Amino acid sequence: MSNATAPSAPGAAGDSLVGSVLGPFVLLTLLGAVLAAVMYIQKKRRSERLRHRLLPMYSYDPAEELQESEHELLVEAEENQMGPTWGSRGGWRA
Repeated sequence: MSNATAPSAPGAAGDSLVGSVLGPFVLLTLLGAVLAAVMYIQKKRRSERLRHRLLPMYSYDPAEELQESEHELLVEAEENQMGPTWGSRGGWRA
């Protein structure tokens, strides 16, 4: 009787180790990529909804802007033509 053991294949132990480490790594990587994509889509939808809700508040009308600026210029001109003011440096202003 001999006490010799049968040699095992050299690649069999290495393959099971690679499969047990690589499998969960690939699974976690794919899960992370899917989670990141879902979060990106949700963020984009949320920002689009907010933009559509705020868009009417910030609509720009060039004609309206021109009228407002003309009105401000007229108000400033009227204030400068007013009578004496007590708060100025020179005292009375005419």
